[in-house]
Amino acid sequence: MITTSRYASKETKDEAKKIAQKRAEKYIARGKKTIEKIVESARRSGEHKVLILEEKNNKPLKLSILQIDELGRWKWISN
Repeated sequence: MITTSRYASKETKDEAKKIAQKRAEKYIARGKKTIEKIVESARRSGEHKVLILEEKNNKPLKLSILQIDELGRWKWISN
């Protein structure tokens, strides 16, 4: 599953969608969702990680990775 940082620019959202399509993964719009809500959605979908495309100055910057265990606990494994 791939999403963006909160309140991402259109350019960052478009890039996240492209990455999701290339990797055949689900893209989820972030909006005001907290990390906990994103993790909850990922877990319900059977995902074990979430890629978050972060930005700087309204430009895509880097992918951070959250790992999710079977109990819904999460931790950053790349950031």
